[in-house]
Amino acid sequence: MNELNELDKLFKQAREGTLPPDFDRWALANEFGRSVAHVAATYDHLPPDFDRWEIADIAGCTVAHMAAAHGLARWGFDRWDMSDKYGWSVAHAAAWHRKLPDNFDRWELADDDGITVRDVYDGNDGRDRKLKWS
Repeated sequence: MNELNELDKLFKQAREGTLPPDFDRWALANEFGRSVAHVAATYDHLPPDFDRWEIADIAGCTVAHMAAAHGLARWGFDRWDMSDKYGWSVAHAAAWHRKLPDNFDRWELADDDGITVRDVYDGNDGRDRKLKWS
């Protein structure tokens, strides 16, 4: 099986939540850096013991950014300042999706444009409301 077909198969399994329980090739990615972990996170199919949050695509979007749309509390996630190459942090992504934990206290985190997590959460970030991470 060639590498492209294998990656397509793994992306399909990641979308469907059918990766093997012992799967460990999370960083396997396409030419844009979109990894198996990114796909699984997009469809909310990361395993309960997942800990490879730092895997990033070519824009610096991490797996944590993708998982933020579904909430990160179940993993005990606390790396809110992890950011892409524009300074958009995981906290910004979670605020965008209104998935910050009740005890979140890093509202002052700002991206490279000075937009804080509080700005994003309150809708005062001056950006259109298209999802940044999808």
